Amino acid sequence: MSLVSVLLAGALLGTGGGAPRHCAEERIPVSVREGGGVAGTVAATWCTPNNWSAGPHRTDVLVAGATYNRDYWDWPQHDYSYVHRTLRSGRATLNFDRLGTGRSSAPAGPPTDVVADAWVLHQVIGWVRHQRPTEVNVIGHSLGSIVVTKEAARWRDADRVVITGILHLPGVGTNSAGFATSLYPAGLDPRFAGVDRTGYLTTLPGRRGPTFYDPRSADPEVIQRDEEHKDLATVGELAQSVVELETPALLNTTRRITAPVLLVMGATDNIFCNLAVDCRSAESVRTNEAPYYAGAARLDAVTVPDTAHNLTLHPSADRSFRAIDDWLR
Repeated sequence: MSLVSVLLAGALLGTGGGAPRHCAEERIPVSVREGGGVAGTVAATWCTPNNWSAGPHRTDVLVAGATYNRDYWDWPQHDYSYVHRTLRSGRATLNFDRLGTGRSSAPAGPPTDVVADAWVLHQVIGWVRHQRPTEVNVIGHSLGSIVVTKEAARWRDADRVVITGILHLPGVGTNSAGFATSLYPAGLDPRFAGVDRTGYLTTLPGRRGPTFYDPRSADPEVIQRDEEHKDLATVGELAQSVVELETPALLNTTRRITAPVLLVMGATDNIFCNLAVDCRSAESVRTNEAPYYAGAARLDAVTVPDTAHNLTLHPSADRSFRAIDDWLR
């Protein structure tokens, strides 16, 4: 399908709530390491609203977490899509698959890690700025949040940074071991059979519900779809993520972030919360994270009740989005 056809199709499609969207599928050439030549392509969806909000034109760049791809931000069930909500709010979105996930290419040689992901994100932000939006917000989830902090600290090219689904030490929850033991080599999983996935991990069958969701509030149909469409993360990404989260505040790269930062946590995210940090309290989250974001222009925190790790995939999705949307405005 030609780009013109994609654009026309996107212009005619309706989203949840009746808001039309103008979207195009993009392939963004990237290098894997800073200073290297083109080594892969990032698959992305670029969407612009029918009606921009007042003031500068803004784009939200969306970075999904481990074992997820851009589907996380544009979920087709129950109007859970962050993309739909953002377009209705008058901002554009650039929603992409990390290298090795979704429809992005898998780099030759060693799989990617957080350093490579941050460099790729920097190139993606550069592509967005070439489309001439006035401001760029960067929004991450879980592993994606760690990638966002790494990129924002190194290049400082985001106007606003939204971090969801991570806490630094001592933010360790009762389910942190459950998350670690839910992972196994992707080559052993039927979903990825026949594909060389050396160095990649995914979740064991049946583990996404107890790992990422609050069973008292989450929709079983959403969890089932999540199982059927799970994706990958690399050993390097996860190992470096642990290092980033455990590095003391005075030595952590997050202190070099100068943009305003919003922290968003599910109140029942037991991968990170409710042992040393009570995620029912926004002030508790902010107090824990403040030393890590000492250079930020401002630091705010929000917690969302009845919501575990996957903030966008609970019935509270609208509440999570409104908190982010209000802050971005």
